[in-house]
Order: sequence, then C-alpha cells, then structure tokens
Amino acid sequence: MKIILSIFVALTLTACALPETGVRTGSPRPTLYIKGDVKGMDLYIDGIQIGLAEQFDGNPKVLVVEEGAHIVQIKKAGSVVHSEKTFVSNGESRAITVNAGAK
Repeated sequence: MKIILSIFVALTLTACALPETGVRTGSPRPTLYIKGDVKGMDLYIDGIQIGLAEQFDGNPKVLVVEEGAHIVQIKKAGSVVHSEKTFVSNGESRAITVNAGAK
C-alpha cells in the first residue's frame, strides 16, 4: 500500500509542474567597437569605465550596449583623448573612430 501511495504522490506532484515561459523580441542588441590606435587607453560608456579600449576592436570582441544615446569617452592616464555622443538602434553595429594623434 505504501508503494502505491508513493507512486500516486509522485505522479501527482509531477503533473503540477508549470511550463517555462520567456519573452524574446527577436532583435539583437546594438554593439559598439573602437577603431584607431588606442593601445593602453581606457573606454568609458556613459561615465562607467568598461576596460581597455583596445579589447573592443571588433575583431572579434565588440561591446554590447542598450539601444539609445550613449556618451563614449576614451581616456589616457585620466585625460579625455576622445569624446563622442552616439545613438544606436537594435541590431546596429557602430564604429567609434579615434584619432588620438591628431590635434
């Protein structure tokens, strides 16, 4: 009797499992990549330090961002070398071209 009751309880509990649901938009998030000689320079997006700018050269690594406007800054030793405001849409890949040597 205990075996039958155990089987009944196990079957009852497995029948109550809820299905998993998820929402997908189908649109990939936008990406940014840095072009130019940025060796040893830091990348900031909207005031947040992301890492070394040379890591996000688009080959193969890009920076995935949210859709909308962003302020991109490249800094060397704490000084801003390049600053740019950009807008990216879903699925868009935008290059940020840095010419650190030009004045």
